[in-house]
Amino acid sequence: MRKQNDKLIVVSGCPRSGTSLMMDCLRIALGKDRIIGSKFPQEEEIEQLKAKRQGETEDEHKARLYVINKRIQDDFQDIQVAKDMNPNGFWECQYTVQGIKWHMNMPDIRNRVCKIVSQGIFRSNPTFIDGIILMVRDPRQVAKSQERLKRIPFAPRQEENRYPVHDPFMFIQVSYMFSQWAIFNSDIPIQIISFDELISSPAKALAQVRAFLGEGDFSQHPIDPKLKRSYAENFANHLWEHADVIYNMMLSGKFKDVVDYYEANKKNISMDKIQTYCTRMGRITAFNECELCQRDATTVKNFIRYATRIGIDWQNEPCLYECLTSQKLQHISIEKSIKNNHWLNRR
Repeated sequence: MRKQNDKLIVVSGCPRSGTSLMMDCLRIALGKDRIIGSKFPQEEEIEQLKAKRQGETEDEHKARLYVINKRIQDDFQDIQVAKDMNPNGFWECQYTVQGIKWHMNMPDIRNRVCKIVSQGIFRSNPTFIDGIILMVRDPRQVAKSQERLKRIPFAPRQEENRYPVHDPFMFIQVSYMFSQWAIFNSDIPIQIISFDELISSPAKALAQVRAFLGEGDFSQHPIDPKLKRSYAENFANHLWEHADVIYNMMLSGKFKDVVDYYEANKKNISMDKIQTYCTRMGRITAFNECELCQRDATTVKNFIRYATRIGIDWQNEPCLYECLTSQKLQHISIEKSIKNNHWLNRR
């Protein structure tokens, strides 16, 4: 690394991969003035929203606060969950999810550090980035941690619930996005840090960080083994095999291999995002709903209840998953699907 650094050091990784913990380590090692970002930015945003505006009367302010408090109860709950998950803070900023690009009110980024998660890196202008500390964590731990936090921390509302719990699609997707960016910007150095190693052997992992930066006092750090609250669990999903392969490639910094592997398996990886029209329910269904319908009696009963309520003659409708969508089953005719209606056997 260049010691006379006039650009930005970025901590990156899949959401819930230990980026906040690494930011806290850097805050202590380099000083808070080197950090771009806030401990609990969502909390600060709400406080700013609630502050009295210039020219606003007391009655207007009280009325606006009343509306705000009514509308953001869920946000207060989310903040508390987030603070319980990351008691040492998130240290996030406007670039964390959206990436860093030039704008008129851009702060001084020289010789500073900020967090930009993998999908944000993909959206970033590389001219502003001098080096990256990349956190890599077991995708099963990531999924479990996502379940605990319920959503990407402080992400825009439209990104909150994009990825289902215990589904490694998000890990796979953002790893692919980061890898693409890393290949096109191979002149930017990247230091890979394993989350598990950071927790189990902090001195060793932080020594790598110091060597990469060429500075910092890492003798004091906030790492406690108890911070690892989310452990890998096994859940049936065809994507775990792909996630494991990509995880090992990311640990080794084989970014081209990640891109090649993803593109070679893209159809299989993306099949869960396929949608079809369910004639038995009269609505669009996701691929994972169809798969669940094939094997889970409770799901079928709920679907039957829904179809009956809206007046669909579901006993005489085919399953288009069986006829057209499935890549696992041999497709059957419409007539056969109606005759062998699997809903009848699972009522």
